[in-house]
Amino acid sequence: MLSNLAILGGNPMFDKAYVEPWPPITQEDINICITMLKNRELSYYGREGKVAELEDLICKYHGVNYSIAVNTGTSSLHSAFFALGLGPGDEVLCPTYTFLATVMPLFQCYAKPVLCDCEMDTGNISPEDIKEKLTPKTRAIVVTHMWGHPCDMEKILKICREHNLYLIEDCSHAHGATYFGKKVGTFGEAGCFSFQASKIVTGGCAGIMITDDQEVYERAALLGHFRNRCFECVSSERYSKYSTTGFGLNYRMHPLAAAIAVNQFKDLDNRITKRCNNLDYLSSIIDDIGTIIKPPVTREGCTRGAYYGYKPKYFGYEDWGVPIDIYVNALRAEGLDINIPGSKPLHLLNIFQGGEKDIYSFRDNKKKLVNNYICYKKGDLPNSEIFYNHTISFPTFTYTKKEIIDMYAETIKKIDDNKDELISYARSIGK
Repeated sequence: MLSNLAILGGNPMFDKAYVEPWPPITQEDINICITMLKNRELSYYGREGKVAELEDLICKYHGVNYSIAVNTGTSSLHSAFFALGLGPGDEVLCPTYTFLATVMPLFQCYAKPVLCDCEMDTGNISPEDIKEKLTPKTRAIVVTHMWGHPCDMEKILKICREHNLYLIEDCSHAHGATYFGKKVGTFGEAGCFSFQASKIVTGGCAGIMITDDQEVYERAALLGHFRNRCFECVSSERYSKYSTTGFGLNYRMHPLAAAIAVNQFKDLDNRITKRCNNLDYLSSIIDDIGTIIKPPVTREGCTRGAYYGYKPKYFGYEDWGVPIDIYVNALRAEGLDINIPGSKPLHLLNIFQGGEKDIYSFRDNKKKLVNNYICYKKGDLPNSEIFYNHTISFPTFTYTKKEIIDMYAETIKKIDDNKDELISYARSIGK
């Protein structure tokens, strides 16, 4: 008898896999780029044009004094680390469950990243594990508001105050998210954002750093800018003498990226509303089904803002004996755009597991090679491994019609209703 499940030869729920097109590109986006091309407006050396407009928008939205546009979110994080003077001998507490760009620029500063485990409900860096990893060499904490959910800022700020630590926020998943009414990116010394193409606001490839600290702003400007921009923005006696050269890098945002990001940012709150409404609706119908997956949690006092990823938890291995990859493949066979998240916890990657012991070391002033790493192994940060291994990636459904979301829910229920067939299939292939 033919199975009901598409993975076993049945009819799929969708004739063709539904994928929401992203990013949304409007005619206004296209027109401004054409206009700028016609005007040869293809590079800036100062704080001018669309870059200045974007920075002003970002500052006003977040209620901060300074912002500096850069070419990537990674560059914004490097700018923040450098601006705070992090360097050799400094330990920086970081999440292991994050995208690599949150942590990797620390190697360019020769600071030591010390990876921390996550909370089991949100996936965010655990304040309890932060406390465990503190040493006399700890100088800063960097957090990522994973999948748009703010970290536990009350506890993290308390740790920073008690130990005199800097705080850097990676807000690349969380544009517009709030923690008890305060926007993420405004809690620490610096907030860093990505405008990469999959983000809710995009410039194609771009980023920005925000701060209320003039010295942080000036040092960030000098790291990735020079001449006109620094002549305009670096006014302190200590740093203005370096304005002609900067500190050697070119992190300027492209004018076309700035123009697109300006248009997109003006629609941010509308996009947040649409996305959150749709994903809250999806969560409610998954709850009603009572299925083997559980919607992501949002804690009291938190809003997810950009809600960069909708990541329900899968418990089918424990309850059914069906591995997550088979369950995902069953949904994909039905025409759903479902995946297993690609970014493993950082401590499972080669660069954090020893490798060549001098691969990211440095020589001190006595020419002695200093190993600047901690060697991790599987099992060292167990909550992050459990969280990652139980997470499924859904679309964010920003402009998706409710009928499509209903079809996703019906497909999940279809798998549940035919779980015995899926269990038998998993056993038959030795999973």
